Amino acid sequence: MIDTLTDRKFWRVHCHIGDHPGQWQYWFREQCCAVGWVPSKFHLDGKTDDRSWSTARNALIQMKEGDWVVASLPNSRVGRLGEIVKTCIRDDQWKPIVPPTATNPLGDNGRRILVRWDLTCGPDDPSKVVLLPEEVRFSNGQVRATVRQIPLAKLDPIRDAMCDEQNWVSLIGSFSLEAALSDYIALNPNLLEAGMISHLTIKAREHAFADRTRADVILQDRAGRTVVVECKQGPPSATHLKQLMQYRESVQGKFSDIPNIQDTRAILVHGGSSRVSPEIAQMARDCKIELVYHELRVNFLSSRP
Repeated sequence: MIDTLTDRKFWRVHCHIGDHPGQWQYWFREQCCAVGWVPSKFHLDGKTDDRSWSTARNALIQMKEGDWVVASLPNSRVGRLGEIVKTCIRDDQWKPIVPPTATNPLGDNGRRILVRWDLTCGPDDPSKVVLLPEEVRFSNGQVRATVRQIPLAKLDPIRDAMCDEQNWVSLIGSFSLEAALSDYIALNPNLLEAGMISHLTIKAREHAFADRTRADVILQDRAGRTVVVECKQGPPSATHLKQLMQYRESVQGKFSDIPNIQDTRAILVHGGSSRVSPEIAQMARDCKIELVYHELRVNFLSSRP
């Protein structure tokens, strides 16, 4: 259980990786969070007409050693949970994470919150983050602004979600389009399963049915059985399983003369996390659908003449 002393607060600090892609890796490595508002224009003391800075400033001033902080990321993800060690937010403590440039001579994100990440909570790999389940996600009010105080009662549910491997996802490296993943599988079916090839009779990619639906990939396994593959960028859902069942039935009906067509396999290739919910896993077993997790990996080798 968490420490529920009334003088401890819980904060969300947003990591704008859309503007500065390497920022989360820096936060993780340096054990800090950081926000902007350069001191040449925005001062920690005195009046301000900027509403966003006023909101952030009020939150920063209230932060203290021992408070909890969670680094939030776009799309309902969080990086790590930690405790504040020290705040370095004064104008004269400006130390930018984003280096100065000619157009931005003071750099950016120089007001730092030094933290101690709880490495027992969440994935060990810094390239993995946590996709919060819907029931513990921040409310619309809580996701507004770069810095926001969160009710302390929400800390336990978020911690539990971060410790559940089912919610661990890759920070980057997902296929931007499901079509790209489908193309990759059609070109390299043996990577999905040894001995898998493109189907010898049925069009492998986006085969259309009478109802205008399209199967992503149709393959053939080593035993000669037809394999219908559906690709999803995110985690599997009941809707995805029902969709794949429909595709399998359509293939069996349209190609009834193909040997062993009634033994057609169905594989759902999904993103999100390699751990799926017990409900989805059971539904997949009941529907005789195989679940396969995809994750993009790239190898680098030195070029040779």
